[in-house]
Amino acid sequence: MLPSLHDDFVVSYEVNCESRQIKLHTRPDPRDAAKREQRPRTIVFNGVEGYQFEGDAFGNIIYSLAAVSIERVFAEYGSRIAESYRMSGAPGPWASDLDDAARVLAAKGIKGFVLTSSYGLSGWVLAKEALVQNTQP
Repeated sequence: MLPSLHDDFVVSYEVNCESRQIKLHTRPDPRDAAKREQRPRTIVFNGVEGYQFEGDAFGNIIYSLAAVSIERVFAEYGSRIAESYRMSGAPGPWASDLDDAARVLAAKGIKGFVLTSSYGLSGWVLAKEALVQNTQP
């Protein structure tokens, strides 16, 4: 289960294409007394099959990061995924047939994750897992 990242700041994110891994580095809002004791965290998505982030405002504030069904990702972002595949082949061959894609991805153990923001960066990730690591301040 993912922890609440509500009102945390996005410090940075990394995409490693070869290892199919995304790291989302966050830190709590230091102005929030309830979060002062929390340490920065890194959410590591492993086994990434596709993702799209948009709206990077270079000062992004997270509203939520939620694990969702693959079907929900397709319901919300399917038209963009289909267009991306048509234009560039991204995010991968599974996107050639979205009617069958949920089955193909589920067979690989893929889950959906949706990042929403109060300000800035939002998007989705399809990956095998999302792990949370506490990091040094």
